[in-house]
Amino acid sequence: MLNHTKVFIKNQIIRFLQSYFVDSINIMAQKTIVILGGGIGGIVTARELRKHLGTQHRIILVDKNAYHTFQPSYLWLVVGWRTHAAITKPYSAIEKYGIEIFQAAVQNIYPEHRKVETENGTLKYDYLVIALGADSDSQIIPGLDNTVNSFYTFEEAVELSKIIPVFSGGTIAIVVTSDNYKYPPAPYDAGFLLASFYAKRGITNVKIKIYTPEKQPLEFIGPENSHTLEMLLKTHGIELFTDHKLTTVESSTKTLTFANSIKTNYDLLITIPACSPLKLLTNSKLTTNSGWIEVDKYNMRTSDQNIYALGDNTRIEFDRGILLPKAGIFANNQAEIVAYNIAHEIMGNTQRKAFSGYGFFFIETGNSRAVNIHGNFFTKQSQSLTMNEPNVTFHWGKVVLERYWLWRWL
Repeated sequence: MLNHTKVFIKNQIIRFLQSYFVDSINIMAQKTIVILGGGIGGIVTARELRKHLGTQHRIILVDKNAYHTFQPSYLWLVVGWRTHAAITKPYSAIEKYGIEIFQAAVQNIYPEHRKVETENGTLKYDYLVIALGADSDSQIIPGLDNTVNSFYTFEEAVELSKIIPVFSGGTIAIVVTSDNYKYPPAPYDAGFLLASFYAKRGITNVKIKIYTPEKQPLEFIGPENSHTLEMLLKTHGIELFTDHKLTTVESSTKTLTFANSIKTNYDLLITIPACSPLKLLTNSKLTTNSGWIEVDKYNMRTSDQNIYALGDNTRIEFDRGILLPKAGIFANNQAEIVAYNIAHEIMGNTQRKAFSGYGFFFIETGNSRAVNIHGNFFTKQSQSLTMNEPNVTFHWGKVVLERYWLWRWL
């Protein structure tokens, strides 16, 4: 009887070990994670995944370009504080971390087949992360596409950097063309920087005017903070016109017409373009009628359990029906959560993290000073967001953030 017992126990141990190793092999079989988009969110996702997963699994980063440019520095490029080389790095720089770079434009996503179609071939995935960003639409306003000066793309910023130093004087109109645009502080950042640029050169015949359809600047930061921003603009001689929705642009006469029937003239027009979803996504099953990808705001998972989306191609609603701003800091923080959760799911761990909604903005106010707005964007804005007065520390904080990003992630 003792021998039978020993044999029984031995067989049970063998079955357990066989089961354990089979399960382990199944859990740890090589997975392929494809990341669409080489912006802030895509790069952070790739690097964080590699950190958590080690070298066993494939991580493929897809982008149509060969180089990454740090978009938060585009305005510094415009005013001559940066050269294009200083804020540009090749994607090949992250291949040393075992991340595959696949240069191609994405054409379609087929969740049911777990594959992505690109101009250079098809990629199959086990997990997909969509961080493709959003389009800038300059055609929503009649006449606007003939008069585009902006800084939302690298090429636009380079062109504007040639215009600003030789502008002979007059009115610079910075016009927000829609309620929905990327990086909400951008028009105010631009206004402050340009005012400082010309003041330092002793050029006094430049007037800067900001027009926005908002009822208050950056409404989502709360009425008290919005009022503080208005006062700051006034202190710097920048005129702000709220509740001005642009309807037409006459480039021949340099005339702007707004929905409130007000007309005004400009000498240099800088537009903040409307933000629109990518066409390839609007045709997919991952989006709603809005064209944006709907995700769980805490883990960035889509309706497909193996697909995550983060950054500007998503739609996340928070307090009072207001949408989470489209900004790099949120893409960065979301990417860390997505990478952590995918990695732990692959490894068979139950640990998960949740996106808190925390974020911050720096707004340059000139003279090497900046404002900092920070807090949790998922709670009541009047209670959660803090706006600090302009100081040198926040300006250098933005400089350090730029340097850290380019050193840390690429």
